[in-house]
Amino acid sequence: MDKWFNNKWFIRGISIFIAVMLYMMVSIDNVNQQPGGIPGITDGHRVLEEVDLQIYYNDEDYIVTDAPQTVEVNVRGPQNVLTMLQFRSQQYELFIDLRGKEPGEHYERVQHRGFSSDLNVSVIPMTVRVTLEEKQTASFPVEVELLNQEDVEPGYTIGEPSVEPSTVEVTAAESLINQIAYARTFVDIRGETETIEDRFDVVLFDSFGNEIQLETTPSDVEVEVPITASPRKDVPVNIGREGSLPNGSAVASIEASPSEVTLFGPSDVLNNIDSIDDLTIDLNDITEDTSFELDVPVPDGVERVEPSTITVDVEIEEEETRTFGNFPFDIVGLEEGKEVELVSPESAYFDLQVLGAPSLLSQLGRNDIDAFIDLEGLEDGEHEVPLVLNGPRNLRFNQSLNEVQVLVYDEENEEEATQAMRSSPGESEEPEEDSEEPSSTEPEDEEANREDEELEEQEEQEEPDEEDEDNEEDETEEDEGEEESSSTESSGLKIWI
Repeated sequence: MDKWFNNKWFIRGISIFIAVMLYMMVSIDNVNQQPGGIPGITDGHRVLEEVDLQIYYNDEDYIVTDAPQTVEVNVRGPQNVLTMLQFRSQQYELFIDLRGKEPGEHYERVQHRGFSSDLNVSVIPMTVRVTLEEKQTASFPVEVELLNQEDVEPGYTIGEPSVEPSTVEVTAAESLINQIAYARTFVDIRGETETIEDRFDVVLFDSFGNEIQLETTPSDVEVEVPITASPRKDVPVNIGREGSLPNGSAVASIEASPSEVTLFGPSDVLNNIDSIDDLTIDLNDITEDTSFELDVPVPDGVERVEPSTITVDVEIEEEETRTFGNFPFDIVGLEEGKEVELVSPESAYFDLQVLGAPSLLSQLGRNDIDAFIDLEGLEDGEHEVPLVLNGPRNLRFNQSLNEVQVLVYDEENEEEATQAMRSSPGESEEPEEDSEEPSSTEPEDEEANREDEELEEQEEQEEPDEEDEDNEEDETEEDEGEEESSSTESSGLKIWI
């Protein structure tokens, strides 16, 4: 034993052992003061940002409308515990408990659980404001908005969309329900040629068109959008005009390109449309050949018109005049069983001047112009009837006769009408021979006989002249066209000349 104590290596070993024992004794004291820690490791600090805040409340009757979604958490403690906290984020929770609370505004302290007892936990903010409202349910009709309708294939018609169910329910706080203006679903029909049947999500909007993030029941609806081939109809385009050209100018032609447009729409609407007439050009400012771009109006009930614009070309020439002498006019509209006599003029002819472009006048014939008076609805008696002229467009008429004075009467009263014509004011009455008394003196008889002989000679001289005039009139009428003179005779009317 003495040898061991005299051995220096034994003494050194005992010293090392005592030193280790002393170190362990000191370390055990530190472990007792800091349970769970590892000897020799210091405390640390960590900040947990945007930690979800859970809110517990009676969700069957109430809804939270105003509350923070996240909070910030500061933790202090041993480094080993803080390190383990990273891997245990699902085991701790930040929350407030509103169960048993009445609707209204509440200020609640944020609570936590699931953290190690070795950690010191502080929450920012410590208290939050939460609004609790009663839950309400409201129904909203679902509107369908069709996107890209202008890109539908030509020749197809988009029908009225149908929705099933037609309404959706929204359950939320009263303040949120009051913000909802409408519920809408969107269907893109670009390039579609067949009926669309599919389910589409429902979106809620406020009165400003802002989307409201609330769930609907159901969340989507069944939408059907009928797409069918459209009935179509080609109709001509008639170009109207307003104003007038400067003096000395005339319209040679007004042509639309294209001259026809295609209408798309329901058949019952298209059947009532024969042309597009709501297009006009202003002649006041036109002094030379020019072109216009005009938008084609879409008639009521028509879905669309193709093309939507047309080009109108206007050609201008110097104005010239062409005269038609002894131009006939027809009598139309006379009721059955009635006769008519011309009072002024006594014949159915007048002089007509036509003004227009030389290119139009050179091709103009008598048969291109229709002149007539319309006696429809006239009672017996004398009437002044306007003379109506119809002819090619872009021409002006300057006639010597604007109104015709006629006498209308029944066939049975022909003699009375004739007598009325002869006794009309301004005409002299012929003396009746029976009313004259014979002269009592012979010289007076001889003088009367001489007057009679002179009258007979004048009548004989006038007869050839009248025959010549009749022959000349016949020749003139034949040159102008037998059809014109016969049109008046074939009307079945008796005209006194």
